[in-house]
Amino acid sequence: MLQENIIKGSEWRKWDLHVHTPASGMANEYGSDWDLYVKTLFSLAMERNVAAIGITDYFTIEGYEKIKHDYLENHAKLLELFGTECAIAKVKSILLLPNIEFRLNQIVDSNRVNYHVIFSNEVSIQDIKENFLHEIDFVYEIDPFAKDYTRKLTRYNIECLGQKLKDEQSTFKGNNFEIGCQTAVVSDEQIRKILNSHGDMFRNKYLIAVPVDEDLSKVSWKGQGHQVRKLLCQQSNLFLASNLSTIDFGLGKKHDSKDDFLKEFKTLKPCVIGSDAHSIEQLKEKFGLHWEKGGQTSKTTWIKADTT
Repeated sequence: MLQENIIKGSEWRKWDLHVHTPASGMANEYGSDWDLYVKTLFSLAMERNVAAIGITDYFTIEGYEKIKHDYLENHAKLLELFGTECAIAKVKSILLLPNIEFRLNQIVDSNRVNYHVIFSNEVSIQDIKENFLHEIDFVYEIDPFAKDYTRKLTRYNIECLGQKLKDEQSTFKGNNFEIGCQTAVVSDEQIRKILNSHGDMFRNKYLIAVPVDEDLSKVSWKGQGHQVRKLLCQQSNLFLASNLSTIDFGLGKKHDSKDDFLKEFKTLKPCVIGSDAHSIEQLKEKFGLHWEKGGQTSKTTWIKADTT
């Protein structure tokens, strides 16, 4: 008797698309022990069945690059950390996506708007660095009788900005890169222009995600910031949010019809959430889990898809 072939569709899996690394330039509480970070991250992912992780840093993909090159491509190091070939195979089966977090030049209630570009793992690290990040400009300083002085978004230039600000203002103290990340801002318009100009590399291989329930939610739809809020929502592929009201909004359920929502916002906006972990303690507390603390709450993100 011939056995019937059963083609299985995509499955529901846990995804955490917002996990910071020790390379993150702000609010970094991991320290510099990369072995501890990598072992903790992947051990928790295996224990809690997290199938995909957005490796997140501000303005760079240094953390993603280090994990890929120094760990996943280093069998001896993986064997040292995880002990068995079976565990190593499980580690390598977890999808990693580079998630770059930016601060935009828009200000909402004295805060900058956050903006994420999540790339496919099929895009090379070198292409992301050389043909995306290093083509983005940030304003370094302004002369009233000349055009703005801009620099390219590289770690060196971010560090230079941090050192410059420390030299000019005694209130800035500490790590140059951290200060630079705190103060550098970029344009979402230029980000999209660069992505579109390299369609051969990036088309259909990135997602734009905006945390609409942070500073953007403070912008009234009836006020002068309406268009800023709308344009950021329109260009988003995903909302970073777990609020049930926002989920309904992103699915068009708060409009008279989905067609009305699509006319105004161009696409439906699925909501995803990540742990946004900045320390080993936050990883253990939030990664791949539903959690509540100090009035904050978050839900585990389940996505029905292959891990691609």
